[in-house]
Amino acid sequence: MRGWDGLVSSALLGTERRPPRFEELPEKIQEQLGEGGLLDAAALATLYKRAGRIPLEGFTPIEPAVGADRPLPRPAAIRRLAAMLTGFQTTALGEWLRAADERGWGVPPEHLPALAEYARNRAQYRPLVVAAAGRRASWLADLNPDWRFLHDAVVESNDPAIWTHGNALQRRSWLRSLRRRDPAAAVEALREVWPAESAATRLEFLGLLFDQLSPADEEFCEAALDDRAKEVRRAAATLLARIPGSQYGERMAQRVWSHLSVSQGVIAVTLPTRVDASMQRDGIDPQPHEGLGKRAWWFRQILAAAPLSASRPEQVTMPVEGCAPEVLQVAWAEAAVRERSADWARALLTTNARTDNRTAELLRILPPDEWISAIELLRARIDLADLVGGLPVPWPAPLATFVLDHLAKVGTARNWARLASIAARAVPADVLDHPISREPTGEEDTWRRRLVETLTFRREMYEELS
Repeated sequence: MRGWDGLVSSALLGTERRPPRFEELPEKIQEQLGEGGLLDAAALATLYKRAGRIPLEGFTPIEPAVGADRPLPRPAAIRRLAAMLTGFQTTALGEWLRAADERGWGVPPEHLPALAEYARNRAQYRPLVVAAAGRRASWLADLNPDWRFLHDAVVESNDPAIWTHGNALQRRSWLRSLRRRDPAAAVEALREVWPAESAATRLEFLGLLFDQLSPADEEFCEAALDDRAKEVRRAAATLLARIPGSQYGERMAQRVWSHLSVSQGVIAVTLPTRVDASMQRDGIDPQPHEGLGKRAWWFRQILAAAPLSASRPEQVTMPVEGCAPEVLQVAWAEAAVRERSADWARALLTTNARTDNRTAELLRILPPDEWISAIELLRARIDLADLVGGLPVPWPAPLATFVLDHLAKVGTARNWARLASIAARAVPADVLDHPISREPTGEEDTWRRRLVETLTFRREMYEELS
């Protein structure tokens, strides 16, 4: 606005050093100002700026998004959503969106910009916001470049033009969608553009093949082992290790058998003396690993990449000659996580084997009805919060009750705060009314009070969405 900068300068420098020039202000302000001073002029100018503006001309109104909306939940649920978007119990936002989607509820359109902005830098929320936006997802993405991730909801993703001419997010969405519908067609589409893509894009697209991975992908992944980018080669090796019966797995198994033998209940290991070109092609890193001899590191990589069928679970407890037993145990733990083998996870967890911080991942592989017994065995040497913190949420009701029963007995010692924080979000809806949620917590801000408040908040949330 004309004259505003002059008022600001006078206010900052003082009216003696920079006398205000009211004649620079619009005529309407001068008429109202009369004999007033600087602050009067500033107040009038502020009101003048806020009062309105001349209507814009020559603009075409934005076309509305097409399609139908879902019904909205009751007003109390919408008020709770609005409170979370302003910072209250925000960690429950994803759960609210998931529960609303499962029950067929929509989100009021006026809250979609705030949701899109919240998810902009929080990738884990993006699928939920895409689902909540519904027909308005791509419409909003076109209005604000910061919300381009909403293009993941493009309904016309069958159009090949998106793959050839779309932006990076649209192409990734198109390939992911095609992979789910027709895995072989997705690989063929990737094969056609592969030489022309950058290393970063090749790596990103290769990661999409984890979904629906099968032996039909072996030829493409095997060819990617010769990629000029090291990261792409390693990603291809990771994929091949997950394909049952692959030539890659057979090569790794042969390498294991050439360096490991079992005789009279003892494992004898002969560590490799070098990493040849074929081993590097298969993803074996020749560089030393901190805290481990280079030859032991090479063998650990080979054993970890080999299929578990090259070994047997009972070998976990056998004496080892030629290297430390931990080298084998850590490798088997990595392979057990990759193949999601409950037998191997059970063998490693029940024998106090070294897992290189994969204990929680191995626990997750066990059937849920075995979690409590495994936790009871492991908690003597591993913090309970570390064990349950990696389990998928919501927890099974028996595990949730087990943890809350335990918290109900331990008082308010600060060392239980982390477990309480995890449990507050992991307890399933049917355990939210646990007796601990009805205990008096007092006025002091303790983990116990925060636990009860969160359980109560979540219980009320589900009641409103029912």
